Amino acid sequence: MVTVGNTVSSWRRGSLMFALASACMLSLAAPLSAQEAGSQPGLNKFCPVMPEEEADPQIITVYEGRTIAFCCDNCLAKFKANPERYLDRLPSWVARAAQPPEEHVPAIQPADAHEHGHGAEEIAPNADGAGGHEHEADGGRPPLLARVHPVLVHFPVAGIPLAVLGLLIYLISGKAVFAAADVPPLLLAALASIGAVITGNLAHDTLRFSSSLHEYVQWHQYAGATVMILVLALVVLRIWRWNRLTGCWLWLYGCGLLLAAILVGLTGYLGGSLVFGPDHLAW
Repeated sequence: MVTVGNTVSSWRRGSLMFALASACMLSLAAPLSAQEAGSQPGLNKFCPVMPEEEADPQIITVYEGRTIAFCCDNCLAKFKANPERYLDRLPSWVARAAQPPEEHVPAIQPADAHEHGHGAEEIAPNADGAGGHEHEADGGRPPLLARVHPVLVHFPVAGIPLAVLGLLIYLISGKAVFAAADVPPLLLAALASIGAVITGNLAHDTLRFSSSLHEYVQWHQYAGATVMILVLALVVLRIWRWNRLTGCWLWLYGCGLLLAAILVGLTGYLGGSLVFGPDHLAW
């Protein structure tokens, strides 16, 4: 005899079995969808410019109808400057070059194509289906302020050593005409260091670097900010003790200038590692 209790119990068992079956189907479908979303058929796994780095599917460009991925924006720029140099590092491209050329059969054009003045050549579509020019999928150029960063960094690099040199000339010669020889380059270095830190942080937020360079990016930012703070402190000290820079204050100021020169050299080395690679000074 079917009772209300048996009906409710059967309904509960059926609902539980349906929920378990749905959960199993979702758990099987989720990895498959994630795999399909994270992979692009035919996309190179390693960067052609730095083959030891894995390519980022978000950093791509289209060259001769094929999509090529890179590890960072710097490698993308190097490839655009000289694509032929890196094509032999792409296995798919090497395999394509090894194949014999296909015989080209000209397509038959309709009669009205010549009447309107169109040629007999067909425009081959790119990977995205559009004919004509290649489509660049790299997101465009960085902002103007980010591109100004390489210009601004040269002023602290030159200004701080010149301030050291100006101080040494005054101490060695003892002539009053050289008493403030260190001030102009130090002020220029201080102002430029502020702009270099601001534009450098903006460049870091807009440019994409490979995973192996992330640590270099962080240390480059820390070193640049330290140089800026130290140079600003030296400017305050120099102006405060304008005609009384003697004794321990002179030693403190001179050691601070030497430390700033060492730190700006370290910052430049880290910046060079981001452009030319960590081993750019290797013999």
